[in-house]
Amino acid sequence: MKWKLLLFIFLVVLLAGLIYFKPIQLPAFSSITGFFSKILSSQKSTYFQLRLDSIKSEQTFQLLNTSFSVNGICLTPITIGKVSIQTTSMPCKIEMYSPNGNMKVNGKNIYVEATSPLIKINNIEYTSNEKISFQISVDSLFANVFSQSLVINNFKGRFEKLSDSGVSTIINFPPCDGIELLDFSGSIQISNETFLIGNARVNYWCENVKKNI
Repeated sequence: MKWKLLLFIFLVVLLAGLIYFKPIQLPAFSSITGFFSKILSSQKSTYFQLRLDSIKSEQTFQLLNTSFSVNGICLTPITIGKVSIQTTSMPCKIEMYSPNGNMKVNGKNIYVEATSPLIKINNIEYTSNEKISFQISVDSLFANVFSQSLVINNFKGRFEKLSDSGVSTIINFPPCDGIELLDFSGSIQISNETFLIGNARVNYWCENVKKNI
């Protein structure tokens, strides 16, 4: 009989515990997550082309692991590790394959600091695991790039939202005067004009009002 009494006590304690530790309902939690999901859904990535006269303030890009090509006038020697290739004030054609590093763009002046298993300088090949750095005034450039945040102001150009059916949105600068690109992934091309082509979450300023696309 003793074991029956112990079993009865055990069942009573178990039932009391289940009642006491009943999960608490949090109706507000779903509304909070819904609020944030609405914010995130309103910031979907957009595929676009942005044409600018130039990038007037310095912007930093991460080079994607594909290809890089630039022609122009070297403003500094090209350094590969401890080796310095004297090309200052000379025409330069530089190609990098699978680059990994950063590029700073200010107008037509760019500064590159990266590594690349193969680099061509005026059609001469160099192989190295060392860091490569140089500064060049650009005649033409193409690079695949990423940037977490770009804010570009006071330029002349045009933004075009692209889709399978063609151009769905056009924004002219001016009258609009600034644009913000978050998590931009795509390509940058510089020649007579500068083009950014790819995907990003896009906001812009028009009549001092910030809008998103």
